[in-house]
Amino acid sequence: MLVLAGCADDAPLDTLGDQLAGPEARDIGAFMRWLLWICYAVFAGVLGITLYSWRNFRIKTDDYEEGDWPEQIHGNTTAELAWTAAPAILLAVIAVFTLGLHSSLNSDENNAITLDVGGETVAWEPEIVVVGQQWWWEYQYHFGDVELTAQRVESLPTADLYTATQMVIPVGQEIELEVTSRDVIHSYWIPSLNGKRDAVPGRQSAPWKIQADTPGVFFGQCTEFCGLSHSRMRMQVIALEMEDFQLWVTSQMEGVALSAEDQAYVDALVAGDTPSPENSTQRGISTFRGKCASCHLMENIADDLYSEERVREQLVAGAAPNLTHFSSRTTFAGGIRNVWDPETLEFNANDLRIWLQNPEAIKANYALPVSDGDSRMRGMPNLGLSTQEIGDLVALLESTGEKPSDEIIRQTGVE
Repeated sequence: MLVLAGCADDAPLDTLGDQLAGPEARDIGAFMRWLLWICYAVFAGVLGITLYSWRNFRIKTDDYEEGDWPEQIHGNTTAELAWTAAPAILLAVIAVFTLGLHSSLNSDENNAITLDVGGETVAWEPEIVVVGQQWWWEYQYHFGDVELTAQRVESLPTADLYTATQMVIPVGQEIELEVTSRDVIHSYWIPSLNGKRDAVPGRQSAPWKIQADTPGVFFGQCTEFCGLSHSRMRMQVIALEMEDFQLWVTSQMEGVALSAEDQAYVDALVAGDTPSPENSTQRGISTFRGKCASCHLMENIADDLYSEERVREQLVAGAAPNLTHFSSRTTFAGGIRNVWDPETLEFNANDLRIWLQNPEAIKANYALPVSDGDSRMRGMPNLGLSTQEIGDLVALLESTGEKPSDEIIRQTGVE
């Protein structure tokens, strides 16, 4: 049963298969294969000596009378020196290669790339802040010359763009990761690209890096128990060719695109007026501003209402996913539900409706307040939305970004 439990075909979290797509993951894989052969040899040697001793030195009780002990053998200086020195030498050799691998994995190099950011050309040394919280991952992209190392996430400057659950990177570039947390310890692990790195609240990890040599989608999983929905805290890395990555950055830098009528409706709400909504999008905007903007940001819809201080008053983590480009992603709810159906390639309105109606039925969230004296919550609460409000929010969320390519939708689909 143990052997069968380890069998899988095309497993997304396989660390020894053909899915290792970056130099760091391949270095770890090569080291592990080399180390396993040493372990096999040691195991075979110890087992062989044990079987040899059992066969040649076993003594039957019937061969001796009661109280008559067999000849006692004590001490063999040569053997004792050998079985002390041999493991010490072997472990020393392994330690040298282990330290060399650790040094390589924790090193970083300056490899600035040129990007068009908001109409300006900037040199970006690929660096992304990875923030864990119960129970999803946030990615912050700070373009240009911004110092990010060794800062608490609360003190970081406002990022140029935010995304949730899915990190998008350019192919062939070393991406430095600053891994941290807002609430408890999590652990970031994309096995096809590198090993795992703990996300610790209040501090950033030492430089950690990933690199994808080919376009594709690479799955990951939080590997540090972090609460009720730990097993449902997933992530993906999407590697794109450089021109596609530039297009993605350009689209993510823009707010929600609205028609002239809908934009006028938002402008009236911001000005303090109370116009009557005339379509589902406008009703969705009104519902979002009234019930969602206390935690979620949607640029060009509720910028005037969103406040990081207010979010910290609502949630233990002090953050909720930025929904400005919700429909440009392919998963939601911490990576466990599809935004776009990987089979039909249509917007997955049904799962989104179920999520908005009762999030805890899909993902246990500890949505109740922490305690009598602490009203903050962990995860997405049930807002008591009506069927009409849910339908309007779904229509709004579907309009918030460009649909990903069919290939990306198929590759990122989750069961």
